[in-house]
Amino acid sequence: MCTPEAAGIDPNALSRYIQEHIYPLPGTSRHRQAFTVLVTGSRAAGVHTPDSDVDIDVLCPEPVRESVQRASYEAGIVGGEASFFCVLKGDDWDRYFGRKMGRPHFSLTSLDRVEQHFRDYEDVWRWIWLNAKVIADPAQQFRRIVNGWDGYPADVLVRKIKYRWLLAAYWEVEVFPYHHCGDDEVLAASAAMLNAVNELLRLFFLVEGRPFPYTEKLMHLAPSTVLGAELVPQLHDIVDLVVGKGMADLPVWDRLHRACELLCVSDKSEECRRLEHACAQAMVAAGVDAKWVEADYRNIDELLRGDIGPMPGGRPPGARPAQRPSRS
Repeated sequence: MCTPEAAGIDPNALSRYIQEHIYPLPGTSRHRQAFTVLVTGSRAAGVHTPDSDVDIDVLCPEPVRESVQRASYEAGIVGGEASFFCVLKGDDWDRYFGRKMGRPHFSLTSLDRVEQHFRDYEDVWRWIWLNAKVIADPAQQFRRIVNGWDGYPADVLVRKIKYRWLLAAYWEVEVFPYHHCGDDEVLAASAAMLNAVNELLRLFFLVEGRPFPYTEKLMHLAPSTVLGAELVPQLHDIVDLVVGKGMADLPVWDRLHRACELLCVSDKSEECRRLEHACAQAMVAAGVDAKWVEADYRNIDELLRGDIGPMPGGRPPGARPAQRPSRS
């Protein structure tokens, strides 16, 4: 059992919340024998701010979850028959953690689902569970699942790395409107650059065999990786250009094209060449075939056919990829 102080949570308040809202749930009389209680999210990972929510996850065997789900729905505790997300009602919710920390909430999930997250190598869920702070874990039912984590198999890791690298390229090339530059395309151009940055941040974790966090924490936690320590300042510059914090006196399309140069136009940008070289070396070191890395965007059909992951949404079937302006 872990104490919650490191997560910035008053342990007495947390205990009262569990005793008053989690253990009294209808549908079972075996709460303490069946319920694993975890603090998850940013507080569990130690990357919270004073006003971060208190994320609590409750895990239990599937038969118990079904019974509690049904009884809680019938009692009006949750609003859905299939989804269990419980938020305190009323005006006195701040009696536990204070109003600044947000309205307390918790979810109920079966242990079978957690095992599935690990079997399917679901990155964000794995990150959540591996960083969770255990408050109660009867018979170590959750700990046994986590202790079975032995990293990604080599073929799974290589596929994930390829997918993220090519998906970053997809946003840079397929979505960014290089030649039109109309006012109605600012949204697409901005989204393309920001999505590409997020895919690179995910790649930084994967080349080290680590699951990546949810999007909100990607930039914040990426400097803990080798690539992130080197390249996050450059990616920050790109984001600042897109959102108008960098070179704010320039017209929007001048800023967007400068962001694009920093990210993917290696014949015009030393920063881009450095990024590509560092990522290429890391991918090869992680097990990706060097010839595949050298071919780079010429591998794009592996992404567009769905061979290495879900086909990007919004792309019409049968459409051919655009010509990439740099990586060759």
